[in-house]
Parts: sequence; structure tokens; C-alpha cells
Amino acid sequence: MKRIMAAGGPAESPDGKPAKQKEQQQQARTEERERQWRRVIDGYRAVVSEMKRVTWPSRDEWVSATLITVALVVTVAIWTSVVSGVISFLFKIPQ
Repeated sequence: MKRIMAAGGPAESPDGKPAKQKEQQQQARTEERERQWRRVIDGYRAVVSEMKRVTWPSRDEWVSATLITVALVVTVAIWTSVVSGVISFLFKIPQ
């Protein structure tokens, strides 16, 4: 149902809010979207700036770090298996 207003009264939108208040809300939403977009852009620029400062390891450093990691994983796996076997033997737990 449309609301009919007398001449000179405050203009209202179909949802019953004054037009000026609706404009202010719309403007506030637009400003909030712009602030969020600026934050995203600023965050992206900060990431790019930090990535330019990073000192990346050389290929030899990558290979040696990878080999150390793999060796440690294998060592821990063997150690865990040995300890599990010893505990199973001591408490006579069937495997």
C-alpha cells in the first residue's frame, strides 16, 4: 500500500523512513565499503613491501634443509617403532 503525504510534509521512502535518513544510511554504507577496500589495498601493499625485503635461501640451503627434515622424520619414525616394540614385548601386548 502506498502512503500518500500532504504537500509540504517530509518525503518518506516506501519503507517508512525519511528520505534524508535513507540517503545518510546509503552514504554510510558506501563510505564503509570504500574504507574496507582501502584496507584490502593497504594490506596487499604491505605484503608486497615485506616480500621485497625477504632474503630467500639459495638452492643449496633449500636442499640441505630438506634433507635434514627428511632425516629427522625417518629417525623419529624408527625411534617410535623401536619404543613401541619394546613396550609391547615388556607388557606382552599382541601386535
